[in-house]
Amino acid sequence: MNRKMLVAGSLLALTGCAGNVDAPGAGGADDPDELETAPGPLRAGDVIAYAAETSHPYAGGWKQAITSPGATFVRVHFNDFSLAKGDYVTVSSPDGTQSFRYEDRGPNGDGDVWAFAVDGETAIVELHSTSGGGHGFSIADIGHGTIALAPASLTSGDATPGSASLARRPGGGTPDIVCATEGRENIACHPELDLQQRPVARLLFARGTGMYLCTGWLVATGDDRNTTLITNNHCISTQDEATTLETRFGYQNTACGGPTVAAGESVMGGSLLKTNSRTRTRSRGGLDYTLIRLPGNPQTTWGVLIPTTKAPSVGNPINFIQHPGGRPKEIGFWRDDAHTLRCQIDAIDQTYSGTVSGSQIGYSCDSEGGSSGSPIIDAGTGRAFGLHHLADVAWLSCRNGGTEMSAICADAGGLIRCATD
Repeated sequence: MNRKMLVAGSLLALTGCAGNVDAPGAGGADDPDELETAPGPLRAGDVIAYAAETSHPYAGGWKQAITSPGATFVRVHFNDFSLAKGDYVTVSSPDGTQSFRYEDRGPNGDGDVWAFAVDGETAIVELHSTSGGGHGFSIADIGHGTIALAPASLTSGDATPGSASLARRPGGGTPDIVCATEGRENIACHPELDLQQRPVARLLFARGTGMYLCTGWLVATGDDRNTTLITNNHCISTQDEATTLETRFGYQNTACGGPTVAAGESVMGGSLLKTNSRTRTRSRGGLDYTLIRLPGNPQTTWGVLIPTTKAPSVGNPINFIQHPGGRPKEIGFWRDDAHTLRCQIDAIDQTYSGTVSGSQIGYSCDSEGGSSGSPIIDAGTGRAFGLHHLADVAWLSCRNGGTEMSAICADAGGLIRCATD
C-alpha cells in the first residue's frame, strides 16, 4: 500500500526528500545541534476512571458490559483480582469473536490484571462461578483506545492512525519519517525472511494516563528456557509499565496484499530485567533499551533474533521489521515505492543527541510512530546489529537512527547472547 505520507508542515515535504538519496557518512558526521532526543512511544489511547466491582466475597456469577463511548478498543484493569478454585473471568467482545480467560490471582499472580484489548467500545466482563466464595475483583480504570488496533477499520489511502496529529519537531526527532515515497511492504510479501520476522511483536501498554504502542522482539539468551524481550527504554522503563504489557506475536497479514490477519498469540505482563535510559547523564544511560522477561515460553513458537557485536558498514543492506502505527507487521526493505533502492546503512559511529558517543547508526528507511524498538537486521547474515529508536536524526535527510547492538551487548552482559559474525 502506497500511502505517500509526507511529514506534515515541514520543509522536508516541500522539497520532496525521499529519505534515500542522502550521502552516506561515518564517524559522527551528522550535526548534533540539529538533532533532538527520541520521541516518546505512540499514544494509542487514554486511561480513564471506571468504577465497578463484585461483592466481597462473591456468592455466584457476575456480568457487566464495560462501555467507553467512541473507543476503538477497551482494556479492562482489574484490582484485587482473586477467584476461588475452578472459577474464572472472561473478557469478551459483544459478538464473542474475542474472548480472554483469567483465573486465580491473574497471570502475574498478584491480583493486578490488565486484560487483553478488546476491539470496539464495549467489553463484556463475566465471572463464571458455581458456588462463589472467592474475593472477586474491582475495576478502577480502563484503557480507552483512540487508535484502531483492528486493521479492518482502516482503508487504503487513509492517513495512518498515529500520523495525523504528529507534527515535525524543529531540528529532528519526528516520530513519523515517511518521506515523499513509501518503501515499506507487508511482511507476508517476504516469506524468505520468516525466521527474521517471527520474533518481532507489537507492544501495547499503559503509562500514567495513556495507552501506548511500540515494537519489540525476542532476543537470544544463554538459557533457551527463558524468554527475553528487548525494546526501547523510551517505550518501557519501569516494572509498573511492564506489568501492563500486552505482547502480540504473529500480528500480520497471511498473504501479500491480502486483508486477512493471522490469529497469532498474545502474552501478558513481564518482569523488568534491565533498562538503560534514552539520554546519557554523566557516565550512565544513552543506549535506550529495556530487557523484559516474558512469562511462559513463546520463544519455542516464535524463535529469537541473535544480536551481533560485528560492526555494520556503510552501504550494508538492512531489513527493518516493524509495527508502524500499531498496524500488522511490515518491513522496511526498499527506500522508494518503485522498489529500486534498497534500505541500507548510511552512517556509522554516530553520536546523536543524548546518546553514548559513537554508539549510533543511521539508515534511510521509512519508520513511523509505533516502530520504536524494532530490530535493524543485517540482510546478509540475519543478525540484529541495531535497535531502532530515533527518526529524522539529520536535518533534511529523512534518516533514522538506531543504537548499535555491540554497545547493548556490552552493557547487558550475560542477560543476552550475542554473536560475533
